[in-house]
Amino acid sequence: MQALGPRFAVEVAFLIALAVGAGIAELSAAAIVTVMALAWLLICLFELAVWAEGPRFPVLQRRTATVADEPPPEVTEVRAPDKPPRRRFWRRSRTPRGEGA
Repeated sequence: MQALGPRFAVEVAFLIALAVGAGIAELSAAAIVTVMALAWLLICLFELAVWAEGPRFPVLQRRTATVADEPPPEVTEVRAPDKPPRRRFWRRSRTPRGEGA
C-alpha cells in the first residue's frame, strides 16, 4: 500500500479545477453537483483500473509446526477463583436504598 502521492495530488487538483471552472461558468447548483459526481465517478474508475493492473498478493504457503512428542504437563492443583463472577446489572438483587453497599 502506497502513501498519498503524486497521483492523489493530480486527482485532487482535477476535482478542484473542475469545481472552480463550474463555478466560473455560472452553472446551476444541480449542474455543479452533477458535474462533480461524474468527475468523482471518473476518478473512481481510474483508480479501479490502476488497482487492477497492480501486483497481487503472492500465494501464502501454510507451514505446519512440528510438536515434540512430550506429554502435556500434569495438573497438580486446582484453585477456585478469588472473587465470584460478576452478575449482570439486570440480574442483581434489588436492595432498598440505605441497606448494604
